[in-house]
Amino acid sequence: MLIITRYFTREFLKIFCLCLASFIILYLLVDLFENLDGFIKNHAPVSAIISYLLFNVPFVIYQVSPLGVLLCTFITIGIYVRFNEITALKAHGISLFTVLKVFFFIAVCACGVAIGLQEYVLPYTNRMVKEIKTVHIKGDERKNITARNHFWYRSEDAIYNIELFLPGRNIIQGITIYYFTPAFQLRERIDARWAEWKEAEDWIFHDGVARVFPDDSEEIQLTTFSERVISIHETPEDFKTSQKLSEEMSFSELRTFINKIRAEGYDVTPYEADMHAKISYPFINIVMALLGIPFALMIGRSGGMALGITISVASGFIYWLFFAFCLSLGKNGSLPAFLSAWMANAAFGALGIYMFLHVKQ
Repeated sequence: MLIITRYFTREFLKIFCLCLASFIILYLLVDLFENLDGFIKNHAPVSAIISYLLFNVPFVIYQVSPLGVLLCTFITIGIYVRFNEITALKAHGISLFTVLKVFFFIAVCACGVAIGLQEYVLPYTNRMVKEIKTVHIKGDERKNITARNHFWYRSEDAIYNIELFLPGRNIIQGITIYYFTPAFQLRERIDARWAEWKEAEDWIFHDGVARVFPDDSEEIQLTTFSERVISIHETPEDFKTSQKLSEEMSFSELRTFINKIRAEGYDVTPYEADMHAKISYPFINIVMALLGIPFALMIGRSGGMALGITISVASGFIYWLFFAFCLSLGKNGSLPAFLSAWMANAAFGALGIYMFLHVKQ
């Protein structure tokens, strides 16, 4: 059995590495051509372009490894079925599960690698990609200092202190704006519990206090408001670039972040969905193997490999669409965060088990 296991593992890994390399090259080429104008316009050095591509590689591996597992499982087992290799093993008394358990083991290993990437590698590489994109593609200088649970943002005439920005809803929770004179003297301060972005390109601040500091010795002018439209230069995209996003934090960092902002009374629903997705997404590798094995056993006998590969790729994209749809429902509160992150795995995993149980042994 050790020889058979090594044989299956070697053949699977050869195809898997080939698929993964193809996906990485294709993604990097498309991404490079999309951002090439930005690099040229901002006179980015070659080292920055190379760094941008290299820092993107772990993210691509993390994203496409489930599709690679699905394709490689189908192709490898499909070839074995087509050339009757599995039939020969079964004729020698080796059960189908014994033959195929190596593919589940490889999928579990891929799941472990994905968890390691998102916990120890992706937070750093994603931050570096965002920084390079901000400076060398968009041409924006760094204007923010990010902390664990809030961040500061500097504009031309003001400094913002923001507790939490929800990019999916374009809502700021807990914001203070400091306005300064050209001599860098504080002239006005606005505090608001929350603010929302409207289509008219204005921010509407809610439950706030405005303080005006006069030049002379007059008293500070204090005004409270329940709702006020405040025109500022910054858009949600500016704050999105500045804030430390979920993909720039490990699971443990994100959990600590959620506990802090929940204790401060802010809505953590979108971040909870992202936190559960950090665990559920790597398990897609196992679900893809669970789908690919019975699918290959059924299609491989007919010899329709090209059709099977097409259906496999389509199935992978359908899975991702369903996963993204469920996760979006979790982020806006329509589904519990845990359920939104695991619903796709449960549905397609059940389908894979059903197909496997109905494959002729």
